[in-house]
Amino acid sequence: MNRISKSKQRLARRLASRRAREKEGLVLVEGPDVILEALGSAVEVRWVVVGEEYGTGERGRTITTSCRERRVEILYSPDREVRGLCTTDAPRPVLACVRPPPLKSRPLDRGRFLMALGVQMPGNLGTLIRSAWAFGLDGVVIGGGTVDPWNAKVVRASAGAVFHLPLIGVPDGLGGGGDGAAGDGAARLNLLCADAAGVPVDAVAEAHARDWVLVVGNEGSGIESSLASLGRAVAVPLADGMDSLNVAMAGSILMYELTRPGGGRGSAMAAAKPDSGARKESGA
Repeated sequence: MNRISKSKQRLARRLASRRAREKEGLVLVEGPDVILEALGSAVEVRWVVVGEEYGTGERGRTITTSCRERRVEILYSPDREVRGLCTTDAPRPVLACVRPPPLKSRPLDRGRFLMALGVQMPGNLGTLIRSAWAFGLDGVVIGGGTVDPWNAKVVRASAGAVFHLPLIGVPDGLGGGGDGAAGDGAARLNLLCADAAGVPVDAVAEAHARDWVLVVGNEGSGIESSLASLGRAVAVPLADGMDSLNVAMAGSILMYELTRPGGGRGSAMAAAKPDSGARKESGA
């Protein structure tokens, strides 16, 4: 039984920092289900540390079997010590060190994409990535001011979708990086901007196109005006007395509506009020 070394323990603690993750080119993955997703993907898994007691249980054995099949190094430590290396709440005593792929570079004029601009809460970004994978989008653009997609809480909230769905950098000329000006590239895209003051999504002609980029913004301030002005504001209609959903829920509903057969044509949503969407985490 190979025990985790002191140097790997120190590395695991350093990787709690975004700066260290970027310097090392490595990230930590927590949770048995998410680790199994990593092991079942093309991502490089460097090593997995399993709690000694946890490793004797069914889930622990499943993980170690998967590691052996992929020839991934398996390390052991007491359960409480493995939990101490984790950063998420109530973690299981199993942890993986992964080398994530870099953000991809690709044009956004063909396909269906989610763009996250300034989404700062890890749970929100993880949920949005999970929904994008579930609804068959072609990728998620990680815009300026957005939390690190390889934050352990983001990875866990994504349920492993980060290992299967392309994560894309903001293309040159698009802007949206907090510099106050969107580039010419944005004008060539079918931008649909989630906004509490927008038109119900099913009533927007651009929402029925094959190619689009759905933009969701910061939990408090929404999408910067220079980019929002180049797209169509779309909203999730809500019942009277309710004026907002959080960005993860609103973004997920919009993705569903934009990808389902028919795209909302003739749906009851058109009759609902237009003043709802995903502009703010709460209250918009």
